[in-house]
Amino acid sequence: MSLNPFEAIVIGSGATGGVAAMTLAEAGLHVLVVEAGPDRSASEALGSEPGNSFRRAEGLISGRHRRQVQHPGYWKQNPALYADERQYPYSTPDDQPFLWTQGRQVGGRSLTWGGITLRLSDYEFKGADHDGYGQNWPITHADLDPHYTALEQLFEVRGARDGLKQLPDGQMASALPFMPEEERFRELLTKERGLPFIHSRGFEAHQRQQTSNWPKSSSNGSSLQRALATGRVDILSNSMAECLEIDPAQERARSVVVVNRSSGERQRLDCNLVVICASTIATVRLLLQSEQQAQSMGFSDPSGQLGKGLMDHVSCCRFFTVPSETGRGATQQSDPSSTLSGAGSFFLPFGNTPETCAGRPFLRGYGIWGGINRFDPPWWLKRNPDRRLGFLIGHGEVLSDARNQVCLSQRCDPLDVPMPHISCQWRANEQAMVQHMQGTIEDCINVGGGVTTSLADQVHLPLVKPIVAKALSAQEDAPPPGYYIHEVGGAPMGSSEDNSVVDRWNRLWRCPNVLVVDGACWPSSGWQSPTLTMMAITRRACLAAVKPGCC
Repeated sequence: MSLNPFEAIVIGSGATGGVAAMTLAEAGLHVLVVEAGPDRSASEALGSEPGNSFRRAEGLISGRHRRQVQHPGYWKQNPALYADERQYPYSTPDDQPFLWTQGRQVGGRSLTWGGITLRLSDYEFKGADHDGYGQNWPITHADLDPHYTALEQLFEVRGARDGLKQLPDGQMASALPFMPEEERFRELLTKERGLPFIHSRGFEAHQRQQTSNWPKSSSNGSSLQRALATGRVDILSNSMAECLEIDPAQERARSVVVVNRSSGERQRLDCNLVVICASTIATVRLLLQSEQQAQSMGFSDPSGQLGKGLMDHVSCCRFFTVPSETGRGATQQSDPSSTLSGAGSFFLPFGNTPETCAGRPFLRGYGIWGGINRFDPPWWLKRNPDRRLGFLIGHGEVLSDARNQVCLSQRCDPLDVPMPHISCQWRANEQAMVQHMQGTIEDCINVGGGVTTSLADQVHLPLVKPIVAKALSAQEDAPPPGYYIHEVGGAPMGSSEDNSVVDRWNRLWRCPNVLVVDGACWPSSGWQSPTLTMMAITRRACLAAVKPGCC
């Protein structure tokens, strides 16, 4: 493969990288997708048991997954989808832990994504108008609406039209039904508290088939697959983008420097357009390495905001049990569609409306995701086989704060590239929000006829109980930043180069042929799961880049 005939280079192959490659290729461009990790087959990427368990044990013993083991997804997926932390290191202050989950393979973290697809409303895009904090987005829901719709229809996501102003309706296939226990829970909460209780929106649980082994929620099984089908897309795997080189006279990126992970060889790849989709922290590291302060051929950031304002959703979780409405049998065996998924679950979308937020001792809003009888162990392992297990997880908007940031460490990774140093912690607003979430969750469980419990106390597995009891999802307090894998910020979009890194079309202010479209461009975090919005932003920016005069 010749590496220099490409009109566009897309850095990263996950949710946004797949959409970028698809959008550009279908517009007629020849595209190179650069991916730091390997290009695996579906069977290699998804794995199977008992192989996944053996790899999980090896990852724990070797230290490859010392931090990522804290995330529940690690225990249900192939651990090979979680990057080797020794090869992709980062540092934090001793008193500010950050759990960075990294997906370094073709498909990125889309292969471990939960598949929830929620739109942001103008209460998020224009949050500063309502409470005076931070910066508004330079776009509205109307700007993203056609792109949300195109992606919802492409992915065939499922959900209902609920008519909520805090959560705009999408164009989706019919919602998956509630489980009987969820329906009973909904009836009680609606009757006693009048709470909004809706079907979650997103992808069904993946069922492996002979014709399509990739999950539809992954870029491998959707956007990237469609991009490759054009014949105008190539993938350069096992090659990490180190930095951009800028033509100072024209203020345009002229090449991307990549490092081969096997040989350490560096190459300069020339192109006309660069779309950065590496995931928030990796993107910010790349931009910091490409800025004038790091190299003479770097771009200029007049705002001084690059690397600042890192956010993640703050969360808390409670497990509970309710009486079974469906006997003792494992429902998922007879009905695989009932498995916990983006569409197979529910939401209490309180949101960020002025009425909801009035009188609260904190700014912005949150939602609660839940499910009942979606992941029950076999009845013979349960301490009470006549009750079903449920969970409620609150996740709320984190305020952008310049003290929460990513910078370049003085230390380098094994490829001699400066590694990111992440300084981020929950502050007073997030702490107050978590207290409110906890009270809301406890009230919902009580009103819904549930009994709060710990996950460890629900199964007859003495050897597993100590591990489960120490899991962050089982703790009373909010897990540290990064845990929810919804990190955004660090290169915010805005209406002026004085207070933002990219413009409303996601172009670097002083280097307009570079688009930053993943979570790094977010000026605020919202409370909703961010991936659908990231993909809609990507589609909008890429279409604008190939249609001169439209922006």
